[in-house]
Amino acid sequence: MRIHLLLFPLALAACTTVPVPPAHAATPIADSSDASTWPATLARYHWQLHDAVDSHGNRLDALFGLPDRPLQLDFADGRVRVRNACNGMGGSFLIVEGHLVVTPMMHTMMACHDQTLMQRETTIGNLLQGKPTLILSTEGNAPSLTLASDDGHTLTFTGSPMTETH
Repeated sequence: MRIHLLLFPLALAACTTVPVPPAHAATPIADSSDASTWPATLARYHWQLHDAVDSHGNRLDALFGLPDRPLQLDFADGRVRVRNACNGMGGSFLIVEGHLVVTPMMHTMMACHDQTLMQRETTIGNLLQGKPTLILSTEGNAPSLTLASDDGHTLTFTGSPMTETH
């Protein structure tokens, strides 16, 4: 049974395709015709939250209450890790037909009294479990990662190069 569970992500990856980003998207920073390039591109950066809006275009201010510790996503070795929320969170991920598919996320169980951290955790946890559309692009010189949920939430992250890529 364990072997079957280990082979499942490989089977999903073999079926993975990534569509060309929409024409209105900024310049792609990953080869959109080859899904295998997207995880490597994601892994080259720390992705810090730059903008977040709800389905009506209203900024989700609760996600920005701690400017010195922005919500951050890190991707490496087929896993995504959420930083600067209440609890440490992470899970395995795949890119399937332009959507970020994250396995049920594991997280610590700390009780946080800081409502900003709790709001971050709830919002990013819900978004990542909802298979958001993923768009990688560049705006000027800065790489951008946009995650758009079916309920209209859109979170945009700016990439900061990992130390190894300087």
